[in-house]
Amino acid sequence: MNELEKDLMLFEYDESVEGFEKVKVGDKEIREFLNSNLIYIVLNRYNKEILIWHGSNTNIRMKFIATQEAPKIRDRYGIDFKISAVDEGDESSEFKEIIGIISE
Repeated sequence: MNELEKDLMLFEYDESVEGFEKVKVGDKEIREFLNSNLIYIVLNRYNKEILIWHGSNTNIRMKFIATQEAPKIRDRYGIDFKISAVDEGDESSEFKEIIGIISE
């Protein structure tokens, strides 16, 4: 696990509670958890940002809930964090590096 990964937290959308639950990542890379049917929130303490990753098979209701929940997560970990959305298939190279698709 590199230094950047220590600064990351992953939250997964849980439809049963209509909210997000923290995922225990352990030694795995975030990309191993991403599922096209779900939405994830990646908290990056290093860059002070929260990224909402929308899987390609998610619906508007899930996206709406994610936009409502992301500020709550931000308020718990850093009120000055920037929130932005990332759609599956349209990820930046920076995001790909963060989740482990591109290595430094």
